[in-house]
Amino acid sequence: MEQRKSQFRDGFTLIELVAVVAILSIIAVFAVTKISSVAEKAKISAAERDLATLREAFMSEESGYLRDMGNIPGFSLGYLRIANLMMPTNLFGVVESDATLKVGFRVDDPNRVQNPDGCAPHEAFTKWNADAERGWRGPYINTWAGDFPTESARRFSEDASFEERGFFPPLDNLRLPEVFTRREGGCSVYGFPGEPAVIDPWGNPYVLQIPPAQAFEGVNTNLSDEIRFRYARVVSAGPDGRLSTPCFALNKTNHWDTTWSESFRRLSRQAGRDDRGVAARGDDIILFLVRNDIDEGEEEK
Repeated sequence: MEQRKSQFRDGFTLIELVAVVAILSIIAVFAVTKISSVAEKAKISAAERDLATLREAFMSEESGYLRDMGNIPGFSLGYLRIANLMMPTNLFGVVESDATLKVGFRVDDPNRVQNPDGCAPHEAFTKWNADAERGWRGPYINTWAGDFPTESARRFSEDASFEERGFFPPLDNLRLPEVFTRREGGCSVYGFPGEPAVIDPWGNPYVLQIPPAQAFEGVNTNLSDEIRFRYARVVSAGPDGRLSTPCFALNKTNHWDTTWSESFRRLSRQAGRDDRGVAARGDDIILFLVRNDIDEGEEEK
């Protein structure tokens, strides 16, 4: 009897076992949280590198897309998409419709025999001309993964659709080509379903945001593409997968008319930044192509 009591005292009690399991569980949770945090930071760093690569592909003075395409008559900066780095089709030009407005048109429209007056032939937009030193000679990035999704597509079964997460914004009454505003073929201003897309670490396509004419004063004047493109930025929807950065976001006060408030125009131009800081980007990761990510008032000083 005494021997059995001694053996029992040498083991663990139930309370001690529970305490050990609890401690191990806390350590495991802490380790998983730490690993998840490190992994998320690594994804954010990877997204930032991707954005820098995309900016270089557009803006390089030696071999960038805009260096090659920028001096083609009719070439438009205002309707670019990231897919233009990888494919020479679905390009948009711009032509004056009257004395005050410019209208975008699809260069490779099969229903049009030739481009409007003042615009280069279709081939000038899609092929490299060594003599003129202009035209498309991409792809301007060497690797990409995936296609631009459809509105109803989801990354996984429980996920919200790409439309619900902001990749197919409403564009009613904006000054954009009808292929965008009518969503012809299910297209988005950020991309056409099935065309090549660069995918961020969370499974979403990077997008190129260029504010619409309504984001600027004098919307009914001949607003140049260069002014709009000054605020162009490449954007990742970030860890939450929702494209929160305002650009084509619905203005519930003005309902898409041309009397946007200055504060709303400012948010659209500056990707959610106002004179108090960043107001509405969520966890999106952005990189401007041609300006600093600062308040435009500070940039003028």
